[in-house]
Amino acid sequence: MTAYDTIILGSSPNALTLAAYLAKAKQKVLVLEHSSNIGGAIATTSFAEGFQADLSLMSGQLDEVVVKELELDKHSLEVIERNTISSLLPNGQSFTLSKDRQAAREAIEKFAPNDAARYNDFMQLLDLASSLLRSAYNNIPPQAHNPSTSDQEQLDSLVGQLRGYGRREMTEVMRLLVMPVRDLLNEWFENTELKGLLGNLAIRSLTQGPFATGTTFSLLHHLAINDGYFRTTSKGGVGSIAKALATAAQSYGAEIRSSVEVKQVVIKDGAATGVELASGEVLEAGLVVSDYDAQYSFTKLIAPPELEPEFNRELQHVRYNGAVARINLALSALPDISTTGLSQEALQGTLVLAPSVTAIEKAFDCAKYGNVSAKPCLEVTIPSLTDPTLAPAGQHVMSIWVQYVAYKAKADGQSICKLALSQLSEFMPNLESLVLHKQVLTPQDFETQFHLTEGHLYGGDMTLAQAFFLRPIPGFAQYQTPIERFYLCGAATHPGGGISGLAGRNAAKQILGAEF
Repeated sequence: MTAYDTIILGSSPNALTLAAYLAKAKQKVLVLEHSSNIGGAIATTSFAEGFQADLSLMSGQLDEVVVKELELDKHSLEVIERNTISSLLPNGQSFTLSKDRQAAREAIEKFAPNDAARYNDFMQLLDLASSLLRSAYNNIPPQAHNPSTSDQEQLDSLVGQLRGYGRREMTEVMRLLVMPVRDLLNEWFENTELKGLLGNLAIRSLTQGPFATGTTFSLLHHLAINDGYFRTTSKGGVGSIAKALATAAQSYGAEIRSSVEVKQVVIKDGAATGVELASGEVLEAGLVVSDYDAQYSFTKLIAPPELEPEFNRELQHVRYNGAVARINLALSALPDISTTGLSQEALQGTLVLAPSVTAIEKAFDCAKYGNVSAKPCLEVTIPSLTDPTLAPAGQHVMSIWVQYVAYKAKADGQSICKLALSQLSEFMPNLESLVLHKQVLTPQDFETQFHLTEGHLYGGDMTLAQAFFLRPIPGFAQYQTPIERFYLCGAATHPGGGISGLAGRNAAKQILGAEF
């Protein structure tokens, strides 16, 4: 048997961030990944000869404090920005918004002058609200009851930041947190198509429609983790983020193993003492940390009888129901978008098929009854345009985010691909003729291959009812669990889904009892 200070189960960016911080603090750390991919589902792999694509999330960016503190600039992490977002609309009505707000305003002016006049003020309001969330995300959530002195200081700091916005802005920011994104957009804009493009962000990986209360919070969450309207990736795909973190962790002394299946966490007298592998080998550790979601951690890694009945009941209330399928296409050439009126430069950004807020809600209507949307919302990128390493010369990778594909539908991957290609062919008439190879991952695939409960890519729905001190379960938001010396660190914990690495950094603070 081998003894470690900490064994981490799973290797998402959060897990690897935690491993790097702990190893940097001179702990003996072991990371165990059950799949062959370092990064788990956050990986970029080959799906056809010469073609590489992201498996789950198509974008993401580590928080700048993680990059700085772990010196990731030394480990070949190169950020690629997608500076445009385009709405795919029929009859050549498509339009593109730029990250440059003045340019975006000028684009909106051509079809919605009144909305153009409001655009900058709208984005500035989102800046204020997402900045407040970002401040909260950089800290361990305060205790809901009997807050400590540091908890109180954190709350006072957030209140101070909010008051600093001024009375009017403070009121507006507080309203945003609970608003349906439909209501927010209706207050600000008139144009149906613009509202569809801006509203799509609010339901990304969420099993709700834009009419639901609190969907504006989901929008703000993505903005707060720098994965908003104008998305980023890294050279080599999002998997290179995990690779850079793994290299950093190893440089500090961490050990990382892939293709290792963990049978269970070993519990003695209510405390974790190590892990038992599927091979029968037992590894001892002072701490065990799970990168997996709460459902998997407390039903597969730890047997429910080890937990109090009340905790097990709370566990059953966590909402998952993944609703996203992912498609990667190997293309022989770039698709023809001449019928859309979009420039070729638009292909370097993100293309969105969400023509209105009502269309998004109708797409959700199918999913809420456990079906696949007849007209799903799509996000499309061609990452090989800005990163030629992903495809052979002259050829390309197209990556498609399909929502809603309800987990309960147990959908067939090929039928989902046919549906998406049918929708996109309206705007890219030669697309199907360009397809050399296909890769489709459904919610069932994400659950089977990566132990993501119900195939949810964010460790559970990002709603106010499952955020801050309520994530993953009320009373256990500080990364600790009812099992002594057993912690959680992944997307299921505060601040939630994405690739910011902040959950791993916060878990490191809790484990080490230190600020950094």
